Formats: sequence, C-alpha cells, structure tokens
Amino acid sequence: MEEPEQKFTIVGIGEVLWDIYRDRRHLGGAPANFAIHAAQLGDHGVLVSRVGNDAMGRELIAALRQRQLPVEFLQMDEKRGTGTVMVTLDLKGVPGFRCSRDVAFDYLQHAPELEILAQSTDAVLFGTLAQRTPITRKTILRFLRSAKNAVRLFDVNSRADAAALQAIVPESLEAANALKMNQDEMKLLQTLLYRQHDSSRKFIDFLIKKYELKIVAVTLGAAGCEIFDGSSSCKAESLPVHVLDTTGAGDAFAAGLIHQLLRRAPLREIAEYANRLGAFLCTQSGATPVFGPEDLETFRESYE
Repeated sequence: MEEPEQKFTIVGIGEVLWDIYRDRRHLGGAPANFAIHAAQLGDHGVLVSRVGNDAMGRELIAALRQRQLPVEFLQMDEKRGTGTVMVTLDLKGVPGFRCSRDVAFDYLQHAPELEILAQSTDAVLFGTLAQRTPITRKTILRFLRSAKNAVRLFDVNSRADAAALQAIVPESLEAANALKMNQDEMKLLQTLLYRQHDSSRKFIDFLIKKYELKIVAVTLGAAGCEIFDGSSSCKAESLPVHVLDTTGAGDAFAAGLIHQLLRRAPLREIAEYANRLGAFLCTQSGATPVFGPEDLETFRESYE
C-alpha cells in the first residue's frame, strides 16, 4: 500500500484583505494568498491575521472556510475595518495597488495559541506591508523567533514607504532564513543596506553569508527566475503564457518554492516548479484561483 505524502504546516502571517477590481473582488494579501496556495498544493495552509467585525470581515472568514483553511488564527477587531486594496490592471495585466490604512491587520496581537502554532510550523512566509505598524511587526517577529525550526521566508513584496522599510528590512532579514524578491526589490535592499555598488551576485552572496540564508529566490518577470543556495545557483526560463492577471503570481511562486524546498528537491526542480506555478497564476483571474494537481499537470504538459 502506497504511503500518503507527508503534509507540512505552512503559515502565512500578516495581511489579509479584499482585492477590489472595477467589477469584482477576490481574496487577497500575500500571506493569505500563500497559505491558500499551500493548501491547494496539499499541505496544511494556515493564515494568521486580523479582520474587522464587519460585513467584509465575515465574508472573508466564510471565503477562507470555503477554501478549507482554518480560521482560528484570524483575530476579530471591534474598532477597525477589514483591509482592502483597490486593484487596477494595465494592458499587460500588471496590477497597480492602493491599499487602505489603519485597518484590522495593522493591529495583530500576540496570543498563546500563536506560540503553540509557531512551534509546530514547518514554513512561514512574512512580508513588509503588515509590518508598517509597530504592533503587528512585534507580533510577527515574536512568531518568527518561536518558529525556530521552520523555513522563515521573507517575501520583500515592498508596499510600505521608504522610511518604514528602513526599520522593517534589517530586522526582517535577521529573522529570516530564506528570501524572495524581484529585481526592483533587490535594488531597494541594496540601497537600504548601503550596497548599491555591488553586482547582483556579490549582493546575493553578501545576504546569504551575513543573514545565514538557506535560499534566495529572485523573480525576473518575463525572464523567469534564479535561485541561489550559497553553493550553487539555478535559473529557470519563463514560459510564453498569455497573461491575464499577474496579481498573486509571486505568492504562488513562493508557495511552489516552499512546497519543493520542504521535500528536499534539487535546486533545479525547485526553480522550475515555482516558476511554473507563478506562470500558471498569470493565466488566471485574481490572486487565489481554485486549482488542483490535475490543473497544474495539464498546464505543465502544454509547455513540454
């Protein structure tokens, strides 16, 4: 009898919100997108965040339940509303964002159950947006300290302003042992860390050594991605997909990266799988389309 595949506990901590388009809305927020994709890939996806005690918050909880994510780590805020992002797409499907401020996820509180969850977490993703307030930043960093045996993936996903990032980025890198960024975010990190004159490879080597990172992933848009592990690197070329909406493609990439990394896949397999999952998302509408292994297999076969 075939052994069932091991399931890992994979956490997204930070913002959850509604991505609001002109004619529709979708679940959003990088940690939420990541947790949903992790669950769709077959692991235990868990979201740690905070919503308002309002209609949008209740709808969001219902939507997460429908996607079979646990909701016991979603806090309810009685004073502040659920987060939203107004999304506009250009002709190439590239989104622009306008995020609400002073909302529920800005006030994520530490709780004993988060300590317990952290200790059983295999991988956790966190970014910069939810760290724009000291309250949520403190909660996230405390969770990461407790998740000492986990892969702690810092997805730069820069949405905060430059002054906030100056405080957020160094602490986040210290708390992480894995890093994901795009080319613009790498330039931003170089500026924040006063390494503007480094070549890309020299800067990545610096990050790996200084912050003891297991893996660094750089997404290259239409050029694919490149992944580094300290001793080697691997580049995966992009797939010539018809782009509908790139919203959430980076979060799907992150989920694919973690899915393969936890299964100790070779670097090339990690890069190709994450790259393929990100490309698949670009052909879908919204950041969290419903998909299963058979959809990904069909997509893979269409590009072989």
